Amino acid sequence: MGFALLFSAPSYALDETKVDLRLSVSDDFYFAPGSVVIAGRYGGAWGARLGFWARDSHVEPRAPNKFAGVDYVWTYSKWRPGFGVVWIDQTNDLNGTHWDFDISLGYDLSSRVFVEYRHHSHGKNLGIHRDAPNHGWNLIGFGLIF
Repeated sequence: MGFALLFSAPSYALDETKVDLRLSVSDDFYFAPGSVVIAGRYGGAWGARLGFWARDSHVEPRAPNKFAGVDYVWTYSKWRPGFGVVWIDQTNDLNGTHWDFDISLGYDLSSRVFVEYRHHSHGKNLGIHRDAPNHGWNLIGFGLIF
């Protein structure tokens, strides 16, 4: 999808990513359904993200408490694909390391509301830390833009 965005016709060029504050509530829908994450991101194309687990479910030994990260997002109309890194305070079967990749895809429903998908994992399938568990966090949620 990223290549399609970058190599599409000039009328569909990437837009400037505006500086804003985005607060979101997400739920893991794959390996830990019911685990709720509350997060905030501040920035433009480059941004900083902080968050915490408000509820954990089906996670062994248990869900982490908090995370912090930086990422870069591209804006294409109402779409916002992104890539970054995130530090998670505790490891478990979903994130086997403290440092993970942060991959995202968001869509702005309006100037104040958005939906997004986020994936946090350490890249075991890419050969990084093959001995650590890495199902990854698969978070889908909605949020408000300020």
